[in-house]
Amino acid sequence: MTASFAWLLGTLAVQQLPELPDPTWCVPLVLAAFLALRFRAAWPALVFAAALVWACWLASERLAERLPAAALGQDFALSGFVAGFPSFAPGQATFAFAVSAPRAAGVPPRVRLTWYDPPSTLAAGDALRVTARLRPPHGTRNPRGFDYEQWLTVNGYGATGYVREGAVAAHAPAWASVWLRFRAKVAARLEAAAPDADGAALLIALALGERFRFTEQHWADFRRTGTSHLVAVSGMHVALLGLFVFAVLRFACLRLPAPLCSYDLEVAGAASLLATVYYAALTGFAVPAQRSLVMIAFALAALVSRRAIGAVQILAATLLAVLVWDPFAPQAASFWLSFGAVAMLLALAMPRRIAVPAQTLPRRAGATALEFVRLQWWIGLGLLPLTAWYFGEVSLAGPLVNIVAIPFFNLVLVPLAVVATVVVSVDVLSWASPLAAAAGHVASVTVEWLHAIASAPAAAYSLPMPPRPALVAAMIGVTFAIGGSSLPGRRLAWLALVPLFVPALRLPERGAARAVVLDVGHGLAVIVETRNHRLLFDAGPTTRSGFDTGAEVVLPALAASGRRDLDLVIVSHADNDHAGGAPAVAAAFPAAEVLTGPDVVTPAGRRCGRGQAWQWDEVRFELLHPSGATVARGNDSSCVLKVTARGGSLLVTGDVERRGESELVGQSLAVDVVVVPHHGSATSSSQSFVAAVGAAHAIVSAGFANRWGFPRPEIRERWQRAGAAMVVTGDSGAVTVELDVSGISVAAERDGRHRYWEAPTFPW
Repeated sequence: MTASFAWLLGTLAVQQLPELPDPTWCVPLVLAAFLALRFRAAWPALVFAAALVWACWLASERLAERLPAAALGQDFALSGFVAGFPSFAPGQATFAFAVSAPRAAGVPPRVRLTWYDPPSTLAAGDALRVTARLRPPHGTRNPRGFDYEQWLTVNGYGATGYVREGAVAAHAPAWASVWLRFRAKVAARLEAAAPDADGAALLIALALGERFRFTEQHWADFRRTGTSHLVAVSGMHVALLGLFVFAVLRFACLRLPAPLCSYDLEVAGAASLLATVYYAALTGFAVPAQRSLVMIAFALAALVSRRAIGAVQILAATLLAVLVWDPFAPQAASFWLSFGAVAMLLALAMPRRIAVPAQTLPRRAGATALEFVRLQWWIGLGLLPLTAWYFGEVSLAGPLVNIVAIPFFNLVLVPLAVVATVVVSVDVLSWASPLAAAAGHVASVTVEWLHAIASAPAAAYSLPMPPRPALVAAMIGVTFAIGGSSLPGRRLAWLALVPLFVPALRLPERGAARAVVLDVGHGLAVIVETRNHRLLFDAGPTTRSGFDTGAEVVLPALAASGRRDLDLVIVSHADNDHAGGAPAVAAAFPAAEVLTGPDVVTPAGRRCGRGQAWQWDEVRFELLHPSGATVARGNDSSCVLKVTARGGSLLVTGDVERRGESELVGQSLAVDVVVVPHHGSATSSSQSFVAAVGAAHAIVSAGFANRWGFPRPEIRERWQRAGAAMVVTGDSGAVTVELDVSGISVAAERDGRHRYWEAPTFPW
């Protein structure tokens, strides 16, 4: 246990580093470790140092495999195979690609590619020859946003890009692709057996651990019903299969004649281990499956050797094995939720005295049900800090739903899925066998049932992202409440969860305003808030893949501050990069007023126009455009908003071009901060407009290394010559502007905490 904890601390320490240390530091560290061998009390420090060295070395190896920054946007001829299940969207497929040797200089061994209009037969394990345009790993940075760069690092991607041309290759694929093609064949058979897409998605997830068929609606339903831990292969599923095989084989062996029956543990243990290895391999060796597989292996080894090893020791050994195998595992939510749930289960179960069982079957069943409910309730409470941190939402329906869902999944649906998988994988029966079809029907009904529950308004409760001190305090409180059985008043430790529900809001003072220009790629979304009010100006794009910036970026950013209000949504004009995410925001805040440009149809609202003005908390808001003479559609029809606080002013310009700018010049345009029109395009930011604005800070909402080259070099130079300091969201992440009574401050997300895997800011 001490070794596992020390190794975990060493691994976590590396993941917090802004930069990886120079390898020469390993030499004195190793010498100190050898000296520590003479002192037993220093052995935990030795394990900690070993974890540091191991994690640093693997992290440096992974960073060395990244595409160099100088190769950004270059085309490369690649050959290899599809190293995972592709995710399909209308007209495109996204997939992991393992690049075969020999590789061009700088090309990573594993990249993530998008193929527009791909072959309809594209599947996991297919050998390909492609020409791809690559770029180093990079992602948007927003308050409470998904850290795409971290995800790419954890999954070993050294570059992202898209296929310019390609075809299925005729050369023999690598051996690693053979198993992938087998899994793809099993997935296709399961999908054919299911009655609809919902049933197929859940069946494939339970059988193969692959969620490429899940939609955003599926994930929302699972999250709101608290069943996300059940809809993918979990450690419990693997463990149940191992226990079932062990029990059946041992039962059969004990009925053999002597001396064969004396080998019952060995035969049953070997069969159980083989079954769990097969199932874990079939599911792609996800972290929960790894944990269960290692735990079962340790438990079977102890059982066969007739040695007594406690469950806590097995869990600690499993933790150590998983961390050695994959030091990046702690960066995934599944690692903490998986090990945390098992640790809490052991802590809650071990202090219980073994009670005399009730004499009657109903009383025994009632006692078992009550114990199950108790464990489910306390584990749900114990995981609440992690749930708030990773998902920002707590399922209120989850405890009740799981009372039924957990037994149903583990005793009915998962066994059906596993048996159906075995049937179709060995091809004993055709894909239309009654067993596989039954599993598909049960999965389909389950998805419908969960969706009906998730649709209830009170199914879930949104939580603001807790500050790190509040998270640490909550985790300490949970540890004492669950593990401190001998401590007096330990139940009071649950009070440490209260700060998660009562966020410390950092609101602007009266007369002050705060604006956040979100990093939405090629698009625009700006949140402006005062003491008691908030508005959103545009909501970013939706993409061909189905990614909705409004749902995935804007709504989490709105929730990050802990506020639940949104008074006004302004949609400047109808272009997708400004209006695409607006319907999702309007659906989440149905009480919010909507103002739109003249060409916006969805969401419906009042038209914005010059002369509209209002005041919130001593901060003035006014619309400067469009006027009655403005064109009725296109960029020049954009709404333009001016915000004037006591300490400064802000101008948000949408996509107005030179014609729209000419209508603005002559009004009161002078501001301190401007969101540059049309993402820094050469069709905007005319000399007269730049001079009339006279801003000290110019913010460009543009994607990283975008294909249009926004902001254009001449536009950047024009604003800088006028005295404006320019910041681009694609390079710096979301930009926060404080219009305070004491003055103006501008800060970017990438200016704050930095981790070693984050790409450098590119100084173009």
